[in-house]
Amino acid sequence: MTYSKAELRQAYIARLQQLDVNTRLKEEQALASELYDQAAWMRAKVIALTLSQSFEFDTAPLILHARHEGRTVVVPRTLPKRQMEFVELKENTTFEESGFGILEPRDGRVFGPDEIDLMVVPGVAFTRDGRRLGFGGGYYDRYLANYCGKTISLALPTQVADAGEWAREEHDQPVDQVLTLAEH
Repeated sequence: MTYSKAELRQAYIARLQQLDVNTRLKEEQALASELYDQAAWMRAKVIALTLSQSFEFDTAPLILHARHEGRTVVVPRTLPKRQMEFVELKENTTFEESGFGILEPRDGRVFGPDEIDLMVVPGVAFTRDGRRLGFGGGYYDRYLANYCGKTISLALPTQVADAGEWAREEHDQPVDQVLTLAEH
């Protein structure tokens, strides 16, 4: 039986919400270490990250690590017509809540797609070959269609999906690499 993307999205979010806190923390730390060892991370001067929500992979440590290493961090801000742009995150950045309940930078320097070296792309589920099940708005698919830099997604074991779990749609944009933990 095949499920719709909406049904799968709900199931994967429920799985994420049910994860044991200590297990999740260990898995996130292990994946973050793996990310820092990637050539794309080491070469990147400008890294696009998200400000994670409660059930998502916690990006706060990634942001702190990147800034500690002297890298520029940019985060998304939604625009009309399901578009988005990436704005530099600084100590004095002020935020406002979007219609989705997500904090977005109110102002700051906007970086174009050609200025971002690495984008850590969020999602609720991923296949090992780079397909991702996003949150349903299509914002990242639209942005990635015009982005040529390196893309990496971080998948906790509970977010790794089988290759045929959902049908690929024409607008779906894969990521270059899905980092996940080795099988237990």
